[in-house]
Amino acid sequence: MPRKPRKYIIAPYSLYHIVTRGNNQRRIFRSPRDYKKFLKIIEETKKKFPFYLYSLNLLSNHYHFELETKEVPISKIMHQINTSYVKYFRKRYGGSGHLFQERFFSSLINKDSYFWEVSAYIDLNAARAGLVEKPEDWPWSSYLIYIKGKKKEKLKLIEKLIDKERFLRYGGEDLEKVRFSYLKFIEERLKSKKEPPFPIKPKMV
Repeated sequence: MPRKPRKYIIAPYSLYHIVTRGNNQRRIFRSPRDYKKFLKIIEETKKKFPFYLYSLNLLSNHYHFELETKEVPISKIMHQINTSYVKYFRKRYGGSGHLFQERFFSSLINKDSYFWEVSAYIDLNAARAGLVEKPEDWPWSSYLIYIKGKKKEKLKLIEKLIDKERFLRYGGEDLEKVRFSYLKFIEERLKSKKEPPFPIKPKMV
């Protein structure tokens, strides 16, 4: 049965929390090469269909984005990213069928209320899953670009993708002060046991 067309509020500068999961919770990243290839696909997609990317976290069987559109709708951006990665994955590993569970999940985010909350949830995803003790220990997260002294190859790949200055400017003009405040915010959220005050399971729309 063909999939039903998806309905979106197609408006420029809409902010989304995006989640894409492996079909039946299977791994979508099997090696560092896969993570790097995915980051390269994001870079190529940003050039073709410009958008702002504020946060990302890539785990073995799913990934998260906090993404703000420009003129191109979110459906077109995500189709480009996921389709390109599936082609790479099948060429490298073979197999058939769906790599991803459905296409992707999304929630519109209120920029004023939940901007940092969503970013924190994404940046803490690996730590809260028990994969690492601290969020900065996970190598495939945008959180690393806010920690000084981290100058590794994979960080450079991520740093090119994240609109760091725009992200920080939502918190004020003193970017260094805002950066420090965000690190403190992450630390507080890591210690907290409270559920985030926004939908943590984005729905198909």
